[in-house]
Amino acid sequence: MIPDILSPEFAADPYTGYRALREEAPLFWHEATQSYLISRYTDVEHAFRDPVFTTANYDWQLEPVHGRTILQLSGREHAVRRGLVTPAFRGTELRDTFLPVIERNARELIDEFRTAGTVELAGQFSTRFPINVIVDMLGLDRTDHVRFQRWYTSIVAFLGNLAQDPDVAEAGLRTRAELAEYMLPIIARRRAEPGDDLLSTLCLAEIDGTRMSDEDVKAFVSLLLAAGGETTDKAISALFANLLAHPDQLAAVRDDRSLLPRAFAERRSGTARPFT
Repeated sequence: MIPDILSPEFAADPYTGYRALREEAPLFWHEATQSYLISRYTDVEHAFRDPVFTTANYDWQLEPVHGRTILQLSGREHAVRRGLVTPAFRGTELRDTFLPVIERNARELIDEFRTAGTVELAGQFSTRFPINVIVDMLGLDRTDHVRFQRWYTSIVAFLGNLAQDPDVAEAGLRTRAELAEYMLPIIARRRAEPGDDLLSTLCLAEIDGTRMSDEDVKAFVSLLLAAGGETTDKAISALFANLLAHPDQLAAVRDDRSLLPRAFAERRSGTARPFT
């Protein structure tokens, strides 16, 4: 039986539903969302590589909340935009500049519950941590961490709003307007008076005389909040859950902290395995 991905039963046990989709309907038209669902890895890989498939669906999935982003572009336009943003996210300079930012934010969040005795790890750490880091990397006001956390939550809810809840949709559109009102004046100032932050780097990036517009930079910041925030949030939460479910591995990490970088590297590459 093909599951309804919007049903409470699917939400309670999605993995059984995924298995049914892969085995019985690997390519499935879902009427409620007006979308095809592709559930097998090889088919998804083919869809990403075959030019017959396009990113046109992002026009209605992403653009209403982010603005037009790099994910919607193709050909030379995509290559140029990718060339503009990629240098800001690689190299030892990025690591040396922002690793202290990452470590400081982790310590600050942990200090809030270090002596409390109990902690809700997702809500008090993993959900907040990546957004705080992104805000600091962009060189934005640290007092606005809570504001960005609210925007992040609203954007991710909008993107996952398959049931088209009108309140969720309205909140997402409101976030787009609020983020633009906040970011566009700052982007203009960074162009005039750049610093050593990530936002300044994005504002000044240039290829063959081409730069991103203010709206392009704002849309990329919005995309960064969602993509950078949610993937890190979920990865850290999954790591916590797996360690708590396997006390022997948790004990190994406590005894040898060098295991943590290996665990994150393996989780990113999809080769995670028990510690030995």
